[in-house]
Amino acid sequence: MCIVRAASRTIIALCCLVAPLAPPASAEAAWVLWLGTGTTYTPFGAYGGATGEKDCKEAAAQLMTDMKKDAKQLGEFLRSSSRYLCLPDTVDPRGPKSK
Repeated sequence: MCIVRAASRTIIALCCLVAPLAPPASAEAAWVLWLGTGTTYTPFGAYGGATGEKDCKEAAAQLMTDMKKDAKQLGEFLRSSSRYLCLPDTVDPRGPKSK
């Protein structure tokens, strides 16, 4: 039972990490849900785009809720130090593209 409670607290903490690091953008702008491990980020395919920040964060929360159903998947996610990150489509956490 303690393991389940600890996992629930961890999931809640991870959901809080979804908050954007960029300045607020228009609610009408497109947003991208990124999956990050350490300093490496890739667009997350299943929920790659959203019509606003709220939709993006809801998609990330749904992914975490779905992950709670699979203890193995959740454990792997937590051990990998992965996190979901919602950013406006004008912000790329991978940094500038090289020419």
